[in-house]
Amino acid sequence: MKLHSQFDSISIVDQKLKPAHNLDSFAYTNALLTKLSETPILHFWMLQDTLILGMTDQRLPHLNDALNLLTQNQYHYFVRNSGGLSVISDDGVLNISLFIPASLPLTVDEAYAEMAELVQSAFPELTISTGEIVHSYCPGKFDLSVNGQKIGGISQRRNKNGSVIMLYLSINGNQPARGQLVANFYRAGIQTDENKWNFPDVWPDSMVNLADLVANLSIGETKQRVLNVFTQYQRSIFDETADFNEEVAVQRESMQHRQTKLESRRPI
Repeated sequence: MKLHSQFDSISIVDQKLKPAHNLDSFAYTNALLTKLSETPILHFWMLQDTLILGMTDQRLPHLNDALNLLTQNQYHYFVRNSGGLSVISDDGVLNISLFIPASLPLTVDEAYAEMAELVQSAFPELTISTGEIVHSYCPGKFDLSVNGQKIGGISQRRNKNGSVIMLYLSINGNQPARGQLVANFYRAGIQTDENKWNFPDVWPDSMVNLADLVANLSIGETKQRVLNVFTQYQRSIFDETADFNEEVAVQRESMQHRQTKLESRRPI
């Protein structure tokens, strides 16, 4: 990783959020990027039974029917401000965001490669490939896969302070059910209309959990494996200053505005 040649310290944020605080996942992401200085940040976060919509998903011709399907399946939902398509987050999915200061200049592809190298370093017993898994949910150029089955997906945001590379990893739980839910979400959202925005045709068996490849793998072990990649770094818990918390509040309000707009499109 290019990161290793530039930095020797890293700050850690670890969150497991209740549904009432789902929006904090991206409020924190946005605030951390806004306040990023000269120390990289590693952000672990988890949600409960939530489908995170991408901005493109708001163009589904029958979005309300798709959202009703989520509610019927006891799933929460919200719209994020990065990436274009839906992903699932639940107790078996670990989200990992790596914030890299601008003092390490990286192209978009180089930044994606940093996250891919991080995961490969954490799981040396696996051969992890990058490349789009077409029939997965939220397919992209830097999908991570093993033997042709997707284990995680990556998105990215950047500003003048640096970049954040965001990864979800399917660790354990019912991955076929996750895939089927997203397939049904798009089926309800498109129906017989033309698929103008190239929403994915999701095949549940196109994805797999890491625990199906690494016996008895847990969320805790996965976090530790990732942290072990930074063994030579001075590690510290991120200091949530008053200034930072003010920025979180601003970003939370922005996320809530986005959610209110989404809900306003639904009939009463």
